[in-house]
Amino acid sequence: MSEVIEGATTLPAPILETEVLPADPREMLQKASDIATPLAKFIHERKLYSEMKGKKYVHVEGWATLGSMLGVLPKEKYVRELEDGSYEAYIELVNRHTGVVLGGASSICGVDEKRWGSADKYARRSMAITRATGKAYRISFGWIIKVAGYEATPAEEMPR
Repeated sequence: MSEVIEGATTLPAPILETEVLPADPREMLQKASDIATPLAKFIHERKLYSEMKGKKYVHVEGWATLGSMLGVLPKEKYVRELEDGSYEAYIELVNRHTGVVLGGASSICGVDEKRWGSADKYARRSMAITRATGKAYRISFGWIIKVAGYEATPAEEMPR
C-alpha cells in the first residue's frame, strides 16, 4: 500500500493498479470484468450515455459511477477563467480510502464553441469541470468502459 505524499500531484501508473485494482494481471482483468457487467447494465438502464453515429458515449455520471465502484473520487484542483472568458479546470482522481492522488486531467470550455460561447460564466465553468472529470476517469479507466461495451471518449468531449 502506498503512503500519501504531501505536495504530490500524480503517482506513477503502477501505483494506480495496486491502489484500486489487483496487481496480478489475471486478477485485474477478472475484477474489471466483474465491474464492467453491472456497470454496463446500470449505464444502459439509467441512460447515462448518448448515442452518436451508432456508438455509445458515457456521460460523466457513468464515469463517476465507475469511479465510485473502484473507490476513486474526483477532486477539483483548480478552475480558472482565461483571458477570453473560457474556463480551464483540472480534476484529480483520489483514492477515497487512502487519499492518494491517482491521476487527473484538465479540460477547457471555450467561448469559441458554438454551444458555450454565449453561455453564462457559471455554465462554462461547470462544463470545464465536467469535461475534466470525464477525461481524468477516461485516462485511467477508459479500458474498463470499453470492456463494458461503450466508447472510451466521454460524451461531453464529443461534438454535438
